[in-house]
Amino acid sequence: MREIKTDRYGPAAKALIDRARQEGRPKTLFFAAPAEAARADLHALTDATISKDKKVRMPHDAECLKSALWLLYDFMPESHGVSQKVATPSGSYWHAILHRREVDTGAREGGLPPRDNARYWFSRVGEHPIFSELIRDAREIAGAQPPEALKELVTHDAWDPDVMVKLCTSPQDGETTRLLLEIQRREWEILFDHNFEKAFAR
Repeated sequence: MREIKTDRYGPAAKALIDRARQEGRPKTLFFAAPAEAARADLHALTDATISKDKKVRMPHDAECLKSALWLLYDFMPESHGVSQKVATPSGSYWHAILHRREVDTGAREGGLPPRDNARYWFSRVGEHPIFSELIRDAREIAGAQPPEALKELVTHDAWDPDVMVKLCTSPQDGETTRLLLEIQRREWEILFDHNFEKAFAR
């Protein structure tokens, strides 16, 4: 599995990601209470503090990084406010992850249930460049003898986001949930790194 180093990120992004790793974020498949201790640091994010003052090359990808960091700390409205404005495959990807993590309270008027909403946004992603790495890493995380429920995800030839949505939004046993959380964290890391590479000139 490729090591994703945070040293090349800007100081604010590095600090937030390193703290999230230490705290095991995201801690749940669904949204937990927002980490209020991180709110001020997230509000203070700028392109310069995400990127060590490198020039922005792709503004949409830079916006994705902000959405991702809000998402990492369970700030759903703030993350949603950014990702829903980014009309790119990666913007749709972050938007889809957000709805995959949304708790279905059943209280809605006309809108799609979170699971269907996530699938809709994944349908707008198409074949994302991170999928090939993600399926390899998911297989490594799941191990040689994955739980029965995970086999549908990791025995496919390619990454299937709809299967991930189904698994993450359905009741699972403790071990399956633990592995899904690890896969979800790895998905976040790979997608963030992909957006960082595209966002900033070398």
